[in-house]
Amino acid sequence: MKKFIKSFSIYGLIPVFGKFISVLLLPLYTRVLTPEDYGAQDVLVQLAIFFTFLINLELYSGVGRYFYDKKDIIEKKKLISTGLWLTLIFGVIIVLLAFIFNGALYNLFFESQKHKIAFYLTILWAPISAIYTYFSSVMRYEQKPKLYFALSNIQLIIRILATVLFVVVFRFGVVGVILGHIVGELSAILMFGFFLRQYFGFYFNKIDLKSILSFSLPMTPAVLIISFQKPLIRYLTVNYLSIVELGYYTIALQIASILSFVQFGLQSSWKPYLYEMIQKPDYENEVKRIYNLFLGAASLVCLLIVFNGKLLLKILTTPAYFPAGSIIGFVTVTSMLEIIRQISGCGPIIVKKTKYITYIELVASIATVLFFIALHHYIGIIGLAVAFFGGILVKFIWGWILTKKFTQINLDVLPTIFILSILIIISIMYATLDISPLISIILSIVAIGVYSYFHKDYILRGYQFLNRRVSQLITARK
Repeated sequence: MKKFIKSFSIYGLIPVFGKFISVLLLPLYTRVLTPEDYGAQDVLVQLAIFFTFLINLELYSGVGRYFYDKKDIIEKKKLISTGLWLTLIFGVIIVLLAFIFNGALYNLFFESQKHKIAFYLTILWAPISAIYTYFSSVMRYEQKPKLYFALSNIQLIIRILATVLFVVVFRFGVVGVILGHIVGELSAILMFGFFLRQYFGFYFNKIDLKSILSFSLPMTPAVLIISFQKPLIRYLTVNYLSIVELGYYTIALQIASILSFVQFGLQSSWKPYLYEMIQKPDYENEVKRIYNLFLGAASLVCLLIVFNGKLLLKILTTPAYFPAGSIIGFVTVTSMLEIIRQISGCGPIIVKKTKYITYIELVASIATVLFFIALHHYIGIIGLAVAFFGGILVKFIWGWILTKKFTQINLDVLPTIFILSILIIISIMYATLDISPLISIILSIVAIGVYSYFHKDYILRGYQFLNRRVSQLITARK
């Protein structure tokens, strides 16, 4: 547990600086970019993610699953090089296809040619993003969180500075947002590539190829469904509602991104830790402890965002973006559920029955689309937020059931149901009522106090740990 918490803490701190700066820059961006611009850049980012998924096809997951089975550097080099060459081959194919059908793709989302250059840059960004994703995954499997932390924060600084330069100084608009991402991820590829150079070579091993594909291919339909779902929802939103309302949703995501400390930290450290942990007896109890810890922490952060989301919106943006306040709660609860789902739904991965991930993603994606089509006419942009929550809820429930079926991990469902119910009720209240900021601040203080009371042992241990480390540093300097 100590090793995992240390890894999570370091990985979790990686997006904190970037998200903190991004939130602080909202007053600047919202005065340079219109809600329509925010909607347009959200569409393009989701398209880039879609193309990236098509290139990666979860190949890095297959590499990670067998990484610890390799006992020497040569075997690991063959494995990682094989996965990298596969990624490069798929990258060339996807970019060529995207340029061939660029006109049809572009016209699905945009009525004018205003964002055509940004669209072309998005296609070129996709293979860069795919290689960046592959390198960053291998870095995590190396389990050198401090090095990963340092390199990732350098990349974040470069990306933020580049985005400010292109968007605020040069006034490139949406093009500047895409260019900022490209510059940041290119810098990360160079840095990660330097430290991982021992794993790269002209290897295309048939045995490793079979191992990677046997693990990854059953998840490929799930990957395609995941990657297709968000652009599809954006297409429906642009056509059923408007690109401006999609901009409101993007701003709500920015406010909810405060949860990224928990989400990114768990996403980066959980699978490497899980793959190593399942080699040991009685790992089920460790999974339960980790789940309960994250359920409490993520719920507290989620509650604080819901309480203060509208206040942050008023402080950080202009009145043009205030309609986003009604969906902040639903977006944040969805992010919280996605966090704990990574743990509660780990059963299929543990027993290597990854085909069930495809089934889950297919049903959840259908549910998301149907929820949106059914609700958007009545509750507008809130319907989009509720639709994503409904899809995640389907994945959470089904993953929970499969984990209980395939493993000895038996998580207690009642606390989770109770917490989710409270969060949803509060989100509805904040979406429909005009609650005073003072009341929200008081409720936040009460929530922190209650959480601290029930988790005082963990807080005390954390304080003692920090105190020891500070004392050690002071002693070392003397």
